[in-house]
Amino acid sequence: MLPALTLVLGGSVLMAASLLLKTGANRDVHGQRTYMALISLALLVSAGLFGYFRVVPEELGQGMFRFDDAALASERLALLGGLILVLMSWSTAPSSHLGEYYGGLLIMIGAVPVVGASNDLVSLFLGLELISIPTYVLLGIVKGDNAGAEATIKYFLLSAFASSFFLLGVSYLYGFVGSTNLQVIQSNFSGAGRLTSFALVLVMCGLAFRVTAVPFHFYAPDVFDGTSLTMAGIMSYLPKVAGFVALIRVMGTGLNSQTIEIVVPVLFVCSALTMLVGNFFASAQNNLRRLLAYSSVAHTGYLMLAMTALLRDNAEPNVLYSYLAAYAAMTLGFFACLGEIEAAGGKTQLIGDLSGMFYRRPAASLGMTVCLISMIGLPLTAGFWAKFLVFMGTIAAGTKDGLSIAMAILMAFNAVIAAGYYWRVLSKLYEKSDEYLPLRVFRPSLFVAYTICVVLTIVWFFVPAVM
Repeated sequence: MLPALTLVLGGSVLMAASLLLKTGANRDVHGQRTYMALISLALLVSAGLFGYFRVVPEELGQGMFRFDDAALASERLALLGGLILVLMSWSTAPSSHLGEYYGGLLIMIGAVPVVGASNDLVSLFLGLELISIPTYVLLGIVKGDNAGAEATIKYFLLSAFASSFFLLGVSYLYGFVGSTNLQVIQSNFSGAGRLTSFALVLVMCGLAFRVTAVPFHFYAPDVFDGTSLTMAGIMSYLPKVAGFVALIRVMGTGLNSQTIEIVVPVLFVCSALTMLVGNFFASAQNNLRRLLAYSSVAHTGYLMLAMTALLRDNAEPNVLYSYLAAYAAMTLGFFACLGEIEAAGGKTQLIGDLSGMFYRRPAASLGMTVCLISMIGLPLTAGFWAKFLVFMGTIAAGTKDGLSIAMAILMAFNAVIAAGYYWRVLSKLYEKSDEYLPLRVFRPSLFVAYTICVVLTIVWFFVPAVM
């Protein structure tokens, strides 16, 4: 757990150090930005090195935490996303709250491996709340206008509402089994009845908020529109990773047939609604940030299909982890490109604001092009393998019943709808006009962030096993 502890404790120290930062008109804002970002990067690198040189014990653990594939995958996904997000934050973090911002961000990044390694309901809930509570802080400090305050209040109230579902579900699980240990709980699934299935459905409801699944998705468009681009990128990725890893942790692959009969149909219905609502509402948007919010909802629907294959067929969770890795590269890369355009003085609120952007900011436009092609799921990008593997896994499960075949067809239908609105954004970038002036302000950290994302998006097409 040393990588997670490094990030959580380091973030706490940065948050406390904000009390010592010089304020006022004479302070060196540029210097504070630089060393806060460098300290954050150093903590991420340290956490990565601790993980790389870690000696894995033969006994993976039976107590509060256990180290297995889920723990390792969540750690890598957190560090990957954390590196990109810190680079994005270098130029965009709120200058008046740098310590609080970087501290909260590092705690959120470190909380994802805590969720991934949890082997107990208590540690799992602790990890989830270590993501939620800093999110309230970050939303409140990145934008101080009415839209920012509205986004903060909406997220806070809905998060508390979703946590109530989660806690009610885990309290039932504890009551049925008499233990908070997840391995003990899963070993008792075989003899469990409908009440256990009801408890798991409540847990799913609580986690649906974190992964922006229908019907707990309502906050996403308003929050994405009311906060900064970097904060929207944070919320589109870190809670989603934690939510799906938590689902794997709670349910494992040990569901009995009676529980599967209840849980899997709920997942299928939720997946279908999430794909349809996300894509249809995204296709109707002219506001770019709301479009990205609904796009995030749609991706959750695809990921929930991968989750059903994991539960029904004891499939490898690598498909889900690979999708999350590809999602990190293409989505965070797109947000980084938009951030560079905005930092250079361009507008990024509406799709029309990107008209002719290739002739004003060619590097960022090319980066967005690769990310959008990956979101569509076309070859030569990681997004192709991400969607293809989920589709084929769903088809493979269709040998048992026709419902999986129907879900695979529905996924293909939704992918076509998504291609339409992604292409609408892509075509705007290359609309030619002589009226637009170049955007010459350069932000190195944002450029490095989306360059990493673009390179990973292309490389992972040729070596998908690395994902």
